Amino acid sequence: MGLPQLLLALVFLCSYGVALGGMLGATGRWRAAGVAAGSAITFGFFTDPWEHAVMMVAFAVIGFGLFLALAWLLGRVPEWFLRAETVDSPMALRENLADLGPEADVPMRTPVPAAPRRPGFGL
Repeated sequence: MGLPQLLLALVFLCSYGVALGGMLGATGRWRAAGVAAGSAITFGFFTDPWEHAVMMVAFAVIGFGLFLALAWLLGRVPEWFLRAETVDSPMALRENLADLGPEADVPMRTPVPAAPRRPGFGL
């Protein structure tokens, strides 16, 4: 592989990643996809047996797919094994404590003292 082919492969990989990601809006992703397609086609023109270029682009796309699938699976692992309970809103927690009455084993909050007023500052 020469320098033009390496450069086109790099442009393809970067623009394909941007086209898959959510960093840009819809128009930006379409443009990145167009740049990726153009660089992949140009990479095929610069490669002596064009079949090798097609296989390299296909392996890159498959590699991206496998990476995304692995990242999705690793993101789901805590959900499968930890079984975390849902967190209620503070208002729902307050209503639940009010239902329990005085027998609730909840520590009292210490009030924060107000800052002393200094005369002459108009407060």
